[in-house]
Amino acid sequence: MEDQDSLWKEALEEFFEPFLQLLFPGIHESVDWGQPIRFLDKELQKLRLDSRTGRRQVDKLVEVHFCDGAPRWLLIHVEVQGYHDRRFAERMFTYYHRLRDHYGKSVVSLAVLTDIDPNFRPAYFEERIKGKGIRFDFHSVKLLDYQAHWEALLQSDNPFALLVAAQLMVKLEPDEKRRVDSLITFYRLALRHNLSKEKIARLISFLEWLVALPPEIEAYYTAGADRFKEENTMPYVSILERVSEERGHQRGRQEGRQAQLLRLLQLKFGEFPDELRQRVENAGETELDHWAERLLFVANLEAVFEDPIG
Repeated sequence: MEDQDSLWKEALEEFFEPFLQLLFPGIHESVDWGQPIRFLDKELQKLRLDSRTGRRQVDKLVEVHFCDGAPRWLLIHVEVQGYHDRRFAERMFTYYHRLRDHYGKSVVSLAVLTDIDPNFRPAYFEERIKGKGIRFDFHSVKLLDYQAHWEALLQSDNPFALLVAAQLMVKLEPDEKRRVDSLITFYRLALRHNLSKEKIARLISFLEWLVALPPEIEAYYTAGADRFKEENTMPYVSILERVSEERGHQRGRQEGRQAQLLRLLQLKFGEFPDELRQRVENAGETELDHWAERLLFVANLEAVFEDPIG
C-alpha cells in the first residue's frame, strides 16, 4: 500500500497537467500554464492532515495561477484504499477548512475516487441544525466511470489515461495473466506518446508499480516483457531494464532509511517491541519522514507512533 501511496504522489507531480486535463478539464482550462507551478509538500506536512482511522489516502497541495491572475491552491485527494467511506465528505471539508484557516489561501478541493462502488459519489459535506448550517462542495471524479470509455483511454494522447486504465484493470481484472497481457499492451501504447525518453521511462515505471504483479506470475511477465523488448529495438529497448534498476534502487534506499530509523529508536529508547520493529520495516517514505521528525521532539517511544493529532 505504501508503494501505491508513493506512486500516486510521484505520478501526480510528474504528469500534473495531463492529470488535470483528463480528470478535471474545467480546472485545467482555468489555469495559466505560462505561470510557475509549486508543489507545497512542506506546507501540507505541517498541518498533519493524516486520517486517524488508519485509512490510506494521498494528498498533494499545488499552487497554480488562474487565468484571472489570482494564485490558487489545489488540494488533490486520491482515495487509494478505494472503498466506501461514509465520512469522506466530512474529511474533505476538514482538510479544506484547516488549510484555509491556517494559511488564509483560496483552496480548490479535488477528489479522485478509485473504489468500484457505483453508488459511492460524495461531492459535498452539509451540516445543518434547525435549518441553519453549512454546505461545502468539492470537485469529485470517479475512475469507475471511465470503464465505459476504455478504448478512448487506450487511444488517448493524454499519458495519464494509461494510468487510469491501469488502475481500473487492477480493480476489475482478477485474472493475473490477463493483467500481464494488458500491462505489456500499456507499455506498447506508452511508446506512442510524444514524450521524452525519460518521461516514457517514468510512465512505464508507474504502470509497472501500479499493477504490482505477484511473484508467482513473474515468469509469464518476463516472457512478455522480453517480447516487447525484441519488438522495440529503438532507443527504448533499455527502458524496462532502467525501470527494474530504478525500482531496485528505490527499495534499497527505503530499506536503508528503515534501518537507520530503527537504530536511532534503539539509541534513544533502548529495546522496543517486535510489532513496532515490523511496523517500521513495512513503512513507506511518508511514514518514515513523519516518525523521524517526531523522534527529535518526543519524550517516549509511544509518542513517535501515536496517531497524528487534529
